[in-house]
Amino acid sequence: MPGGPGLLTIGEFARRCGLSVRALRLYDRIGLLRPAEVVPGTGYRRYSARQLYAGRLIALLRRLDMPLTEITAIVGTPGPDAAGRLAVYWTGVEQRLAAQRELADRLVRNLAAETPVADEPWDVSVRDVAEQRVLSELRYVTAPELGWIRDATARLTAQAGQCGGPVGPRFVVFHGDVNEDADGPVEVCVPVRSGTAGRVEPAHREAYIEVIKGHFEPPQILSVYDAVRRWVHDHGHTVVAPPREVYGHPTTPDAAAPGDLVCDVALPFR
Repeated sequence: MPGGPGLLTIGEFARRCGLSVRALRLYDRIGLLRPAEVVPGTGYRRYSARQLYAGRLIALLRRLDMPLTEITAIVGTPGPDAAGRLAVYWTGVEQRLAAQRELADRLVRNLAAETPVADEPWDVSVRDVAEQRVLSELRYVTAPELGWIRDATARLTAQAGQCGGPVGPRFVVFHGDVNEDADGPVEVCVPVRSGTAGRVEPAHREAYIEVIKGHFEPPQILSVYDAVRRWVHDHGHTVVAPPREVYGHPTTPDAAAPGDLVCDVALPFR
């Protein structure tokens, strides 16, 4: 049906905006782009030519895969403020894409050099760890932010150098789950001589598995954590402290070959 004076049918408006009729009906329901007129009795939607700009803007923003909630905010915001809001949104997109690109590159490298992870048997060992004083930093970080561990290690090692230097292998305690949504917290610890600053790490017995570079990155290392927890449970022990990675091997993860030992995944128990 033709529109009234100065008004466009939904089909004509959709064609000129580059949107679908179905999308326009959705945008009406959610308040993003309401028609200028709804014909009584028939429910036909009519749009003003002045709404073409908003319709075309919506079509372009959808090509950026922008959520409708964000599009609604931009369309309803005056020009300069809308531009600023769009710039902030796109900066966030680029940061997320950069993080995803880094993850994809790391997975490609890991899979290319992957050492197969066997479910059984795992070589689980047990050791007693004496009480020790440690310098530590604790922070809430998600998986994409774990690069903080490297920076914290450098700061703590430098601080330890002012009181005689580290006296044992550094270790990283995971006080909670760490993934895309969970943020630990994570604590980096460097042992130092007694009587200096820091906190006391209690003496304990721990089960541990030595980890090679080929098993160091997720998802492989998660299977190692599972194996240590399973060993503790199957042997009737009780976990007394969070799991940790102990870096007592001569090769660092960054410099290691796939078969080199890089750390121990350990779990304190009694």
